[in-house]
Parts: sequence; C-alpha cells; structure tokens
Amino acid sequence: MNNYKKVINDFVNLFQLGVLTVKDIKQEISNIIQFKKEKILNQLNNSSQEDLKEIKNKINKLNLEIEKLKKLVRKR
Repeated sequence: MNNYKKVINDFVNLFQLGVLTVKDIKQEISNIIQFKKEKILNQLNNSSQEDLKEIKNKINKLNLEIEKLKKLVRKR
C-alpha cells in the first residue's frame, strides 16, 4: 500500500510541475503493471521449481524404500 501511495504522490508532484503528459502516464502505468506481472510469474516459477525438487526427493526416498522391501521379500 505504501508503494501505491508513493506512486500517486510522484504523479501528483509531476502534475504540479507540468512535466507529465497523458502518454507518459499511460507508459508509467503500463510499466508498473508489467513489473507486477513479472514479479508474480517469478514467484510462481520459483515455487513450482521448489515443489518439483521436493517431489523428486520424495520419489527417490520412496524408491529406496521399495528396493529395501523387495530385498526383504526376496530373502524370505
């Protein structure tokens, strides 16, 4: 929320200086939205990669346990 207020304050300051045009505002909003989208996608990609690693580790542990059980069954 603080970032939102900061952006709004920046826009107000630029309006007061008469520096901004509608095209500049559109570009700035587009940049902000693009940044937010990329940030969310990166978070999703990172979490899915971590989840994938965790699943692979669990599968490896289960495979080891299956092999141990197979050996036990063969001995009997």
